Amino acid sequence: MTEQDSTAAKTTQAALTEDDNPSTVDAIERIVAFHLGGQRYGLPIERINEIQQIVAFSDVPAGGSSVVGMVNLRGTVIPAIDLRLLIGLEPRDYTLETPMIITRTCGQTVALIVDDVQDVLEMPEDCLQTAPPMHALSAKMIGVCRMDDGLIYLLDVDRLLGADMLGGGR
Repeated sequence: MTEQDSTAAKTTQAALTEDDNPSTVDAIERIVAFHLGGQRYGLPIERINEIQQIVAFSDVPAGGSSVVGMVNLRGTVIPAIDLRLLIGLEPRDYTLETPMIITRTCGQTVALIVDDVQDVLEMPEDCLQTAPPMHALSAKMIGVCRMDDGLIYLLDVDRLLGADMLGGGR
């Protein structure tokens, strides 16, 4: 992600209120694509505050949870969520190059740990279609993007994490 794209993501995110949901298909023009377990996923750029390499976080007792720790992000403590664990993939060791996608959902800022971030991609016209209902994550997706180089599963961060997981934004 270039500095210009990161700045655009921050500016766009700042313009959104907590009640806005830019997950409407027509509103999505650019996405941040990332990998989990060899599969490409994406989030609308409007939902991304920033992307940075992993920082030290304090562990929390997991007990099967995908919340793996707490991160001090410029004086604000936020949960670090391993997306691999959240979607049912095997855990993977973190390195200094492991990226975190900082996003806001359910009134709370969170750090999403992913395998790697690909890039900011323009959404081609009519590339998005509804996720097939038999897909395990279909209820947590905005849809599936058909790109020239393969599919991208576009996640809805609000449905993926949900108020139940994050305590209703308290």
